[in-house]
Amino acid sequence: MVLSITKPTVGGSLNSWGTELNTALDTIVTEVNSNADGTNQVVVNIGGTTVTSTGAELNILDGATVTTAELNVLDGDTAASSTTVAAADRVVFNDNGTMKQVAMSDIATYIGGVSSSGTVTSVDMSVPTGLTVSGNPVTTSGTLAVSLQSGYSIPTTSSQGQWNTAYSWGDHSNGGYLTSVAAGTGISVSTSGSTVTVSSTSTVDTSSVLSSTAGASVGSVGTYAMLEPTSTLYASSTGLPGTTHAGSSLRYSDTNGTNGSTLSGTWRLMGNVNSLHRSVYLRIS
Repeated sequence: MVLSITKPTVGGSLNSWGTELNTALDTIVTEVNSNADGTNQVVVNIGGTTVTSTGAELNILDGATVTTAELNVLDGDTAASSTTVAAADRVVFNDNGTMKQVAMSDIATYIGGVSSSGTVTSVDMSVPTGLTVSGNPVTTSGTLAVSLQSGYSIPTTSSQGQWNTAYSWGDHSNGGYLTSVAAGTGISVSTSGSTVTVSSTSTVDTSSVLSSTAGASVGSVGTYAMLEPTSTLYASSTGLPGTTHAGSSLRYSDTNGTNGSTLSGTWRLMGNVNSLHRSVYLRIS
């Protein structure tokens, strides 16, 4: 709208200034009244830029609390900030033509409930060393099967823990572990996992014992003899059955008290003895 009025001339128009002033005011009133429907807009110029927005367009901002930074984000600001998205966070969403703020929880619910389908021409699988794939590629329908290659196994959690413990011990070759057991005469050896069982294959019976004893020399370990102490008196604690004595403190004897030479080794008293009484002894070493 362009409003044009005639103003009275200062110092002039002495007889017409009132009429000119009234005419100008009437023109302004008429224009204002005729613009009640907004069809005749006042052109506003700010800093050389003409404002072309209508009153309705400007009223859109009435009550707005938006900031310049927020407007810049909506305008395509490329600067991004890191944040942890929570269910209560909101995003601007076009709801069938109406702009709304929508909670992330609503979007998550929608995505979780959407199912889709499609087609592929070929499906294959790659696996690490130790595994092999069969049934590949699947071009229409089928199953991809994964199995262990020969020489590979999957350890259990328990086994892995035991290996880790053993590994922490260091070089096992320096541990002095038993690596082999050889069988010998009368001995058999069997193994089951980490267990080694050593068994005797010889049969010990009365006949074999008597046979071995019969071949023993006089005074050898395992033989018996009639002996008497070389000292004149045995204390009560050393003259009881089961006590042991050095062979050097004993000598051969007979029922008549005749004595002979002393002995070697260690002997066990098999009866009672005191003073110079004789008894039966067993050599034990």
